[in-house]
Amino acid sequence: MADDVILFSKPYRTAREASNLEQVLASGHIHGDGAFTCEAAAKVSGLVGGGATLLTTSCTHALEMASILAEVNAGDEVILPSFTFSSAATALALRGARIVFADIDPLTGNTSADIIEPLITPRTKAISIVHYAGVGADIERISALARERGILLIEDNAHGLGGSVKGKRLGSFGEFATQSFHDTKNIHCGEGGAIVVNAEAFRERAEIIREKGTNRARFLRGQVDKYTWVDLGSSYLPS
Repeated sequence: MADDVILFSKPYRTAREASNLEQVLASGHIHGDGAFTCEAAAKVSGLVGGGATLLTTSCTHALEMASILAEVNAGDEVILPSFTFSSAATALALRGARIVFADIDPLTGNTSADIIEPLITPRTKAISIVHYAGVGADIERISALARERGILLIEDNAHGLGGSVKGKRLGSFGEFATQSFHDTKNIHCGEGGAIVVNAEAFRERAEIIREKGTNRARFLRGQVDKYTWVDLGSSYLPS
């Protein structure tokens, strides 16, 4: 590599990856929701203000889960910043939604409540925002606007993990928040993500969607004697 090349990102390594992997292999539990998964989910939950955190295979999949949980369907409108990653749009397009793009403030890269409000119509089902480059969006006003209009809020917090606005953690404002652990992020596992479910009413269904549409999580907790297919879903949990 040429000496004058400045790397956009370099995945961080500690000294513990190999020994942790040996622990996983020695445990015999290498499928989803093992000890390391649970520990990581708890740490993420602490960083985003306590929401229920489910690790996923990517932030893309977390956004897809949020769209299903929000019951976004064909004909619904979802407001989305014009400056964001493609996954935020594809998660909505897969549900048949009409995406309404909101402009951004060129100083921050984020959209604002003033830009969003004129775009709201009776068909608006959700607002999906991003905290770009670690800068909290106009989130207090956007979340207040969403509550006032009865619209669900999805926070794409891939860039905002650990950040806050006036002492309130980014990722704790919306009904749902999503995280990325791609190797360009500050905390990574190569490819990975998480959905944070802040609204209690959606938490059980989030577990079901993540487990291929089954109530397997309830079975593993001993709440039912067998598990079965009960809803939409896919295989969203990581190894």
